[in-house]
This record gives sequence, C-alpha cells and structure tokens, in this order.
Amino acid sequence: MEENKEKEIFCLQYELKTLSEIVFKDEAERWVYGFMHKITEEEHLDRYNFVLDKVKNKRVLDIACGSGYGSFLLATKGNAEKVVGVDLDEEAIKYGEYKYPHEKIKRIVADATKFHDSELFDVIVSFETIEHVPDYNLLLENYSNLLKPDGVLFISTPITKETTKTPHNPYHVIEWSFFDFQSLINEWFMIKEVYLQNVVIQLKQWEVPSLLKKFKNRIFGDKNIYEIEGGKFELFSEQYDMRKCIRGYQMVVLSK
Repeated sequence: MEENKEKEIFCLQYELKTLSEIVFKDEAERWVYGFMHKITEEEHLDRYNFVLDKVKNKRVLDIACGSGYGSFLLATKGNAEKVVGVDLDEEAIKYGEYKYPHEKIKRIVADATKFHDSELFDVIVSFETIEHVPDYNLLLENYSNLLKPDGVLFISTPITKETTKTPHNPYHVIEWSFFDFQSLINEWFMIKEVYLQNVVIQLKQWEVPSLLKKFKNRIFGDKNIYEIEGGKFELFSEQYDMRKCIRGYQMVVLSK
C-alpha cells in the first residue's frame, strides 16, 4: 500500500512538471499522455498508430520513448514480440514503468547516440527525437548499427521553411527544411517512403492549383497569400511544392 502511494505521488509530480512546462514554455520536453495540448496529443498518437500494423511479432526499439505510452501501444495494440524503450531521462523511464507496465516492454535509461543491445531490431521508431540531438549524425550512425539488415526505421521530425539552429521550440537544437532533412537521411539510409503530417503550404493566390481547392484555404494578412492545409498522414507524391512548406511534420520510412 505504501509503495503504491509513493508511485502515485511520483506520477502526480511528474505530470505537474509537464503541465508547468506547457504553462511557462508552451511546450513540454516529453509527451505525457493526457497532459498535452490537444493537437500535440493527437499528432503523437497518430504517429504511433501509423506503425502499429507494422510491428506485429517484431522486435522493436522505441528510441526517446519518453513517458512510455507509445511503447505500451506498440506492445499491446501493435502486438510486438518485444519492445525496448530507451530514454535519457530517468524520471521518464520510471514514470513509464509505474504507469504503463507490460511484460513485453523493457525500459532502459540511456543516451540514444550510445545505446547498444546484444540483439538487432526488426523495427526502430524515432518520433520527434533527432531535432533534440546536437550530434544527429552520431544518432543516425547508431540507428544503422542497431537495425537488422532487412529492418525498417521510422523517423519523424518537424518541417520548417528554412533549416534553423534557433527554432521556436526551446527543446530543439535544430529543425530542417523538407529537402535538407532528406539530404541528411540519404547519407545513411535508403528512403522507401515519405509521409506528410499536418503540413501547411504557403502560396500566393495565383499559385493555388485547382485540384487542391478541396483543402481548407485560409486567407491571412496579405489577401494574396493562402495557406493550404494537408491531412493527418499523406504519402508524399510531389503533390505539394515542399519548398513552400512553413510547418508540419514528415515521417520517413527507411531501410539500410
């Protein structure tokens, strides 16, 4: 009984810490299920839901697993054979152990750029991770070392119009333009598919193609400028001029 109280108190403190980050910084460093802005919560859930049908009976690495709900989804709804969740933050790992325990999940406190395991992984998921890591090339090299020869890596990251090392999010050290990130990834992996998540394309009025009229157009500021909003997850097939993407996310599906 006393142990359960200690766990409840710890979890409450961790959740309050997350809420304070959102109040004072408008961003939380890690996703804590049920304690984020509605749109942020939906975006995180959509990423994990996207891979659930691709992890059945697979050995999965969830890098930067945070507070652990995503790993729980991979083990339960995704029916993965084994999920290894890795995060640098000891409290996040502890929260996941308390809140979302599961026999298929092993959680480890480790640096994603240095983590090693005795067995390679069929699937690696790395959602909203790489933009937090100063030595992102070292991270990609480690992913390559951890992935089976026929394995699949899923990486998601924000899109900005121009690559910047001073992004708005205080927890990010860099954010890439769509094509700059593609170039970086191509140095390490083969890109199988690219998906777009909630992208916003900024166009002049005369640039809006008729076939995209079905998307919600919103006039702002200059009446000759439009924002075209994409869907939750779209396979990228050059349907947009991504040089004009001002926000959103990309999910790249990679192989060695």
